[in-house]
Amino acid sequence: MKKRMAALSLVLAASMVLGTGVTAFAEEKTSLNIGMAWAILDDGQTNLTNGIKACLEQNHPDLEIETTLTNADGDIATLIDDVESQIAKNPDVIYIMNSVGDTGIVPAIEACAEAGIPVGIGVAIDAEAPYTYLYEGFSQYACGQMQAEYMEGIFDEGTEYKVGLITGDAGNTAGQARTEGFRENFVDKHDNVEVVIEGEGNWNTDDSQSLAEDWLVAHPEINLIACVNDDEAQGVVNACEAAGRDDVIILGMDASDVGKANVDSGAQAASVGIDFFGVAAACADAMVDAAQGKMEGTGNEVKLTTENLFLYTKEG
Repeated sequence: MKKRMAALSLVLAASMVLGTGVTAFAEEKTSLNIGMAWAILDDGQTNLTNGIKACLEQNHPDLEIETTLTNADGDIATLIDDVESQIAKNPDVIYIMNSVGDTGIVPAIEACAEAGIPVGIGVAIDAEAPYTYLYEGFSQYACGQMQAEYMEGIFDEGTEYKVGLITGDAGNTAGQARTEGFRENFVDKHDNVEVVIEGEGNWNTDDSQSLAEDWLVAHPEINLIACVNDDEAQGVVNACEAAGRDDVIILGMDASDVGKANVDSGAQAASVGIDFFGVAAACADAMVDAAQGKMEGTGNEVKLTTENLFLYTKEG
């Protein structure tokens, strides 16, 4: 495996200190190059990225860290190409936030291994692959659980809940886990809750708005739509406003600026927030450890926590 980390060297300063004859030395920082290949930079992932960069600087002042960021805009083929471009730069580690494509990212992981570059992925995959470490920072399933927790708090036995579920995309385990967390902890627990229809919003506003527009016409009984991020929830908000429907409970995730604004205005009922700084700190530390070879032999255990999640509502 590529070892580019060198011990800190002492560089002779150009001047004498206060004329005492004591030679001054300055530490030369060790350099690290970190590649970050993102599947999609939505509002939430942008917050995470900014947090990672801040934590790399704040938590590792002894290192000179350079990052290279790419954005695949939700396309798995582009993500694989982005990883190839990162490999060409020969970084110390590549972190792939693989929130699209699931096992489709395996060829890129294998390419990193062949190049001797440690690689970490942000979402677990159901395949054997030579990634060096994996850090999620929070449970995707628990995001859905927290949406369910909100609904339990406002639940009315006398209401028939007709539900539309908007997940991410077919190859995305994160979106599926978020949806299942909501389904299993709310829908499946009540006889007066029924999923009328579900579809893929592909993590974006336009696709989700198109879905919601069609659903509100074909299934006007829908009064609850749960989304896997706030960009999708924005699409539902747009569709409901255009249709004059203010009776639909809209749930999102990430507590992005868009989501919080919608919740504050009353257009969206709630969003499951992620403490991106807490997640970012863990990701940043893991990246540095992997780059320094400290992750070797630790296995690929998925590290999950719910500590970095919170529920954002108008009530606070």
